Amino acid sequence: MKPINLTVSGLHSFREKQTVDFEALCSGGVFGIFGPTGSGKSSILDAITLALYGKVERAANNTQGILNHGENELKVSFTFELENASHKKRYTVERSFKRTDELRVKSASSRLIEIEDETYVLADKTNDVNQQVQELLGLTIDDFTRAVVLPQGKFAEFLSLKGTERRQMLQRLFNLEQYGDQLSKKIRYQVQQLKTDLDKITAEQTGLGEASTEKVTEAEQLVSDSIVLLEKREKEAADLQERYDQQASLWKAQQEKTLLEEKLVHASKQEEEIKQKQDLLTKAQQAERLFPYLETFEQAEKQQKLYKDKVEKLKVQIVQQSEEYKRSNSLYEQARLQKNEQQPKLVVQKEQLQQASDLQKQIKDGQQEVKEAEVSLQQKQQALQTKNDELIEADKRYQQGLNLQKELKEALTKVEIQPDYRQAVQQAFYRYQVWNNDKKNLDEGQKTYKEKAEQLQHLHTQKQTHQERYQQTIERSKELFSDIQGLYHTVCEREKEFQQLFKQADHLMSDLKRRKEKEWSHRLAHQLAEQLTKGEPCPVCGSEHHPNPVLNQKEENSTVESADRFEDQVNQLREQRFSYSSLKMQLEQLAKPLVEKIPDLAGFMNEAGQVPALGEMSTDAFGRYAKKIEVEIKSLEQDYLQISEKQQAILGQVQKVQQSLEKIELELAHYQKEQAELERKVTQQKQALQAGKEAFQQDYPSFVFEEMEKINEQLNEREKEEQTIKARIEKSSVFFENQQKKIERLKEEKYAGEKEFTELKAMLSHKQSLVHSQIERLRTLTDQEDIEQALQKTVHLLAELETNEQQAYQHWQTVQKAYQTLQMDEKAASESLETAHIQYKKAAGKWEEAIASSLFSEEKEVQQALLSHDEMKLLDETVQAYWDNIKQMKSSIEQLNIQLNQQSIEEQQFEETQQLLHDIKAAVKEAVQLKGAAEQTLKSVKERHERFLVLEQDREEKQALFEQYQKLQTVFKGNAFVEYIAEEQLMSVSRDASERLGILTRQRYAIEVDSQGGFIMRDDANGGVKRPVSTLSGGETFLTSLALALSLSAQIQLRGEYPLQFFFLDEGFGTLDGELLDTVVTALEKLQSNNLSIGVISHVQELRARLPKRLIVEPSEPSGKGTSVRVETL
Repeated sequence: MKPINLTVSGLHSFREKQTVDFEALCSGGVFGIFGPTGSGKSSILDAITLALYGKVERAANNTQGILNHGENELKVSFTFELENASHKKRYTVERSFKRTDELRVKSASSRLIEIEDETYVLADKTNDVNQQVQELLGLTIDDFTRAVVLPQGKFAEFLSLKGTERRQMLQRLFNLEQYGDQLSKKIRYQVQQLKTDLDKITAEQTGLGEASTEKVTEAEQLVSDSIVLLEKREKEAADLQERYDQQASLWKAQQEKTLLEEKLVHASKQEEEIKQKQDLLTKAQQAERLFPYLETFEQAEKQQKLYKDKVEKLKVQIVQQSEEYKRSNSLYEQARLQKNEQQPKLVVQKEQLQQASDLQKQIKDGQQEVKEAEVSLQQKQQALQTKNDELIEADKRYQQGLNLQKELKEALTKVEIQPDYRQAVQQAFYRYQVWNNDKKNLDEGQKTYKEKAEQLQHLHTQKQTHQERYQQTIERSKELFSDIQGLYHTVCEREKEFQQLFKQADHLMSDLKRRKEKEWSHRLAHQLAEQLTKGEPCPVCGSEHHPNPVLNQKEENSTVESADRFEDQVNQLREQRFSYSSLKMQLEQLAKPLVEKIPDLAGFMNEAGQVPALGEMSTDAFGRYAKKIEVEIKSLEQDYLQISEKQQAILGQVQKVQQSLEKIELELAHYQKEQAELERKVTQQKQALQAGKEAFQQDYPSFVFEEMEKINEQLNEREKEEQTIKARIEKSSVFFENQQKKIERLKEEKYAGEKEFTELKAMLSHKQSLVHSQIERLRTLTDQEDIEQALQKTVHLLAELETNEQQAYQHWQTVQKAYQTLQMDEKAASESLETAHIQYKKAAGKWEEAIASSLFSEEKEVQQALLSHDEMKLLDETVQAYWDNIKQMKSSIEQLNIQLNQQSIEEQQFEETQQLLHDIKAAVKEAVQLKGAAEQTLKSVKERHERFLVLEQDREEKQALFEQYQKLQTVFKGNAFVEYIAEEQLMSVSRDASERLGILTRQRYAIEVDSQGGFIMRDDANGGVKRPVSTLSGGETFLTSLALALSLSAQIQLRGEYPLQFFFLDEGFGTLDGELLDTVVTALEKLQSNNLSIGVISHVQELRARLPKRLIVEPSEPSGKGTSVRVETL
């Protein structure tokens, strides 16, 4: 990591924006940052940590009091470069803060930018920027201030770190997390994952049930038996189906013949009705042929009558319209003569009245303008008087303002504050505020300490309660384990009884088999006996006499049925034989987690002892015992379910209580650590407060520490009063300027108003003479009083003359057109009447000729016989369908007689065959189901068997891997491995640091690492005596810490890939004498060839003279200017 530049404003004594060019400073290897005490040298390091981490280590709560008291905003920007063997990357971190009160600030903006050919914003939120910076550097702010930027008070901290803190810091500095906490977490995760996988495999194997090779063989045999049975049933079904098909065909033909004969009888009864429909159809067809002649005749008759009536009506209308034509012509001639006589006089009268009307309007407008001009003249005169009064008042106020400003300037000289006094009070009050804020922090820390103590007591109480609850759950677990053992023993006993019962079943099955074979022999003999006929030879012995044939077959049948029932019972019971072993395995799985959780429980459950042997029993007794076993198995399974639920609940409680106890233990350790840290901080804060108060009294003896609030308030009051007076003086200056402008403006407005008044007066006189002349002219045009009314009357008369003529003309034209139209209509109607008469005679002749040659005698009969096309079509289809159906039924009956060939079958006989076919099909279906069930069982058993073998192989592999990870977990337990690596790294750092310390102390001191991982000093000048680092003086501590810091910086790789190319040192040079200072500077100068830049912050002049590149920090000035920086180069 290499710094490029830093920009800061508003931080501590910095006000204006200042930029530090680290790229130029670092080019020489070692450079110095110099300036007087309090100038702001350390603030440069604060700016770097504030930019990177958003915190200032030496500020209260990391940000309080960092903003300059004269500013409201703080900005900082830091550009740095990360370089490894392959590439360089440059980044810029920008942050700004705004004031919230006198001490506190809040973040306003944050950005992390990657700079390449273009800039890319990587993060723009405070938390995101913090996280990204820490990921880039791989260092927390504590690591950064202990090994990279060493501000005041942090330089020797690494030297005194102990145990876990040093290990964790070394992990981050040398990227060892992957060998420590991260590696342990990965191993722990793998152990837990493998344990979960093994538990899942075991549970799945248990859930598979019976999956042995013997079970597979049994399932295969069951499939083979079911196939043989299915083939037998299918053959029987095929034979019966052939017989059924023959009988079904015969029965169907027989039924169809009977049905057709019944339909034929029924159809013959409808023959008369069909003939009537045939007659209706014939008449309708003939009426349809006559209807066009009838329709034409009737239409011609109607047309002749219509045109005759129309001609007579038109002749009457022509006479009436002729009279109206003569009357309208007379009215039009009268209107035209009246217009020609009156129109010229009225036009002249209209023009004279129009001129008089326009002149009257001009007179009225002129009179209104005269009135308005008189009002304006009066208003302008009043405005001139008002302007004159305003001018007098403005001049008076101007003189009064001059007198008041003189008094304010005299008052200002009395309250004005000297800059030296103001600066002294502000600096003293700032120190007082910092002290007071530290006092508040102390109070808050003491309050927090008390709250933590109460929380610790509460956690101890919780721990005791959870331990008691844990003990209760242990007792309940023991009781549950005892229940599991009891149920396990019961299952074992029932399993042994079950095995004895199957031995009894084998004996009973053998006996029943012998009886069954004997019964088959009797059945065969009985069948032969039934076939014997008196006088015919026996097929066995050849005798023709049969004195004692076999009887009593019913008793033998009962023996066969008993054997079949017993065999079914045994087979059903055989399916239950794996229930006991399954229950035993499930109970063992229930007990296993309890044994793992509670070590003092028995690790394994023993088998039950011997059970009493079962005596001889009959098949009925066996059946009753089998039912009893079935009930007992269901009861045992129910007991298992209840115990399983209890086990889940208890295990959950045990795990929950254990987790709660672990959580409480962690919280106790955390709170105890926080309590100790709080106690240390409170002590330090008390000491710092006392020291701060004493330093204040030494630096500001003229001020009383307790009265600083009052002194500051007095200063503020005087400043407010001073500002108020200055503001009033400034305001009065603006008032004088504005008032003077107002006086000039009023004078100009007064002159303009007087000029405008004269112009208005002349214009009024002109308008009055113009109105007078217009009135005289109006009198010469007309003597009418109401000119408008006379004008409107004249216009109305002219319009009325024009309208009367137009209306009379239009009416005459309309009547003339109507008269001509009637004459033409009458001529056309007469011609149409003649044509209609000729058509009527022609149609009447054709109609009379047509009806004479038909079945009808008059028009009415034809109308009644008419039917629609749909009705005729329906009648035709009905008649035709009837005769077609008769023909078809007779043909079908003839075909069925040929098919039956004089054969017949009874209904009972056909139903018996049908029932037999139904039964055999049901038997086939049952055989198919049995075969499918057997195949499914075989498939399921094979799948479970194959899955069991796969799981077993997986379990063995995971078990081996689980044991290996357990060994690794033991090896890496307690961070032993990373501590070993960190110790080796620490030994390497200490050896390098020891060489550097030997150079700095002329081989007097060396650094070693003790058995606890802490640093000890070896005094070679006193025979190699070893002593703790706490016994070192201030100068010795500085040299030792410097050697360690140089060694750490040389070996640090940020995130394991970026070398650290700089570090800052802000402490300790004042504790060295001249000779030792020269040795240290010489050692630092030799580092220029090691690609490492070191920034030294000091006020020692001898050191300043030795370093060629220097950053000079100029302190802030009383005038308000902030700290400034500049680069010096020799």
